[in-house]
Amino acid sequence: MTPKASSTLRAAIYARQSVSELEGIERQIEACTALAVSRDYDVVEVYADNNVSGYKARGEGTAFDRMLKDARAGRFDVLIVRKLDRLGRSLTALEALTAAKVPTVTTDGEVDLTTVNGRLMANLLTSVARAESETKAERRAFANADRRTKGVPTSGRVPYGYLWVPVKERGVDGRPTTAYELDPQRADDVRQMFESFLAGVALGSICRELNEAGKRTIPTKRHPEGVPFRPTTLRRILLSPYYAALLPLPPEGGGVYDQEAITRDSCERGDWPAIVTPEQWEEAKARLAHPERRTSPGPSRKWLLSGLAVCAVCDEPIRAGGGEAGIHSYRCRSMAHFMRRGDPLDDYIAALVVARLSRPDALELLIDRQRPDVDALRAERRRLEVTVRELGDDHDDGLIVRAEYQRRLKRANARIAKIDEQLRKGVDTSALATIVGHDDVAATWDALPLGHKRAIVEALMTIKVQSVGQGNRRRMSAEAMAKTLTIEWLE
Repeated sequence: MTPKASSTLRAAIYARQSVSELEGIERQIEACTALAVSRDYDVVEVYADNNVSGYKARGEGTAFDRMLKDARAGRFDVLIVRKLDRLGRSLTALEALTAAKVPTVTTDGEVDLTTVNGRLMANLLTSVARAESETKAERRAFANADRRTKGVPTSGRVPYGYLWVPVKERGVDGRPTTAYELDPQRADDVRQMFESFLAGVALGSICRELNEAGKRTIPTKRHPEGVPFRPTTLRRILLSPYYAALLPLPPEGGGVYDQEAITRDSCERGDWPAIVTPEQWEEAKARLAHPERRTSPGPSRKWLLSGLAVCAVCDEPIRAGGGEAGIHSYRCRSMAHFMRRGDPLDDYIAALVVARLSRPDALELLIDRQRPDVDALRAERRRLEVTVRELGDDHDDGLIVRAEYQRRLKRANARIAKIDEQLRKGVDTSALATIVGHDDVAATWDALPLGHKRAIVEALMTIKVQSVGQGNRRRMSAEAMAKTLTIEWLE
C-alpha cells in the first residue's frame, strides 16, 4: 500500500551513479528532497553511492548496505529515489529492498515493493532498464570498433602532450578535425624525453631535468597540480604507441593493455599528429626491453663523472661526496684509495671532450661506429618477437604439439640471442649526434643537460682516477691533472 503523505512519515533518500561526479548525485538529492517537501515527509537520512555500478553487488562499506540495515531497523518509513534504476540494474538489489519491507517512491512515479503488483512492475522496469543499458553498451562497442579502424581514439584519459578535442569543436574556429591536438605546453617535453633517452640518457636523469624545470604530470582530481616525474612514469610514456600516432587494438577478452606486447603491426594508423616517428618509438621500446638493461633505473646523477669513472686501484665506480662541507668531491667507494675535488676533474674531462669533438675528423665517430646492418637486425628481432608470441598462441590453441613448439621456440630464441650479441658489438652514437658537427662545440656542450653530457662521456672514453698525492692540489695544471688519470678513448 502506498504511504499517505504525512508529516509524521520519516523519509530516507538514496542516490547512486556509476561515474564519480558530485554534481550528478546532488541533482538526484535535490529532486528527491523536493518530492519529500511536497508530501510533508521528514527527511531523516541521505544515502549516496558515488562511482558505484548498478550491476555490481553493494556490500559492506557502501551507502546501499547501510541503507538496508537502517531500513530493517525501522529508522525510516519510506525511501525516495530519483528513478528505479538508481536502486540498481539487477533484480538482486530489488529483492534485498523488498525483504526490508520499506515502501519506495520515485520522483517520476510511485513503486510499492510491498505489493505483488508493485514488485512485478519493479521487476519489469528493472529488466527493461538493464536491456536498454546492455543495448547501448553493445552499440558503443560497435561504434568504438568502427572508430578504431578509422584511427580515431575513444574518449578517456588523454596522453601527456596532447589535448582532447570534443566532437562538436572539431574543425570549428581553426581547431583540428582530429580527436587529439598537440598540447603546446607539453608536446615538446615528450619529444625531449624520447630524444634524451635515445641519446643514452638515463631515465632518472631525464626525470631530474624535467622536475627541476618545474614540469609535472597531467593534473588529476587527486593531484590537481600533477606530481613530479618518476622513472616508472617516463617508462610508460616511452612505451606508449600513441606518441607515434599509432592506435593499439583492444586486448583480446578485454582487460588492461600490456604495453610491452604492443607492436607496430598490432596498431592502426592514428588520425592525430605524431610527436615522434614510429621508428623512434620502436627503438625506445627495444632499448627498454634489452636484456642487458637494468630493471631498476637506479639513482639519477648530480655530477658528470659519478658512477662513470672508476678507481684506478679497485676498479669500482667512483662516488660523489665525502669531502669538505659544501665542496663537490669524488671518492673511491672504499674511501681508501683517493678523495679529491670534483670541479677541477669535471672541467678537465669536459675540456678533453670539447677538444676531441672540435677536431675535423669528429664526424668519423658517427660513421665508424655505426653498424651498417643495425636497422635490418632490429627489424628481424621484432619479427622474431612476434613469432615467439604466435607460437605460444598456437600451442595454447592446440594447433601445434609441445615437441614442435619447443623446437621452434628454441630456434627463435637462439636467433634472438645472436642478434642481441651482434647489436652489442655496435656502439651507440645517438649521444654524439647531439653535438658532433656543430660550429661551436664548446657552447653546445655548455648548453646540454647533464644527462646528455654524461652519455657523451660514456660514448667517448673510459676513465680511471688516481690519488693526487699529498700537498695542495687545488690548482693543478692540465699536465699535472693528466698524470692522475688513465683515459682510454673508445675510437
